[in-house]
Amino acid sequence: MIAEELITDSIPPVKPTDPASLTLDWMGEFKLGQLPIVQDRQYLGIVRESDILDAADPDVPVSEIRYAGFDGAYVMPHSHFYEIVDVMTAFNLEVLPVLDEEKRYLGMITLRDLLQFLRVLFAVSDPGGVLVLEIPPRSYMLSEVGRIAESADAKVLSLYLAQTPGTDTFLLTLKLNVEDLSRLIAAFERFDYKVIRAYHRARFADNYDRNLQALLRWLEM
Repeated sequence: MIAEELITDSIPPVKPTDPASLTLDWMGEFKLGQLPIVQDRQYLGIVRESDILDAADPDVPVSEIRYAGFDGAYVMPHSHFYEIVDVMTAFNLEVLPVLDEEKRYLGMITLRDLLQFLRVLFAVSDPGGVLVLEIPPRSYMLSEVGRIAESADAKVLSLYLAQTPGTDTFLLTLKLNVEDLSRLIAAFERFDYKVIRAYHRARFADNYDRNLQALLRWLEM
């Protein structure tokens, strides 16, 4: 997934001449605390709700509000999903402008869009279960993990590998297309993989949905 595939068309940017109070109304309408400022397709920065609320006169144009420049807070159309996450995290953004090679504004990516894409990326809604395996250092082979899963008549839908903090071991999280994980657990244990946790689809999906909805509600506050 690249940036141009995540651009939203439903939220307009702010113009420098727009009243700050109107910008605040838009933020309320779109449930955002930030909006990019654009003039003649040139990206000027991002104004935050707090910038406007801190202003002495909220009816002045946006150009008269002290707002953060966020000069490097943008991505190009073909920027990878990982770069999008990295920039949004580094600048603590709810909206991320997408600019072309001539730095002209093309649109924005919202944090909400990013979260919805993560739902698809990790196959959260697909039927199946989740296994978390402990992997000793230098023992991870993707081909072997896939082969073991297939030996138990299962397929890996998504996976995530992360090092355990303070150790030299890794945790491998697998989303699989089967809900009965007993055969899979037995298969991995036969090959000396330590199963740390197991979740069937309903529990995993319900937990994710609950956490996602809580986060989205928090973003709308």
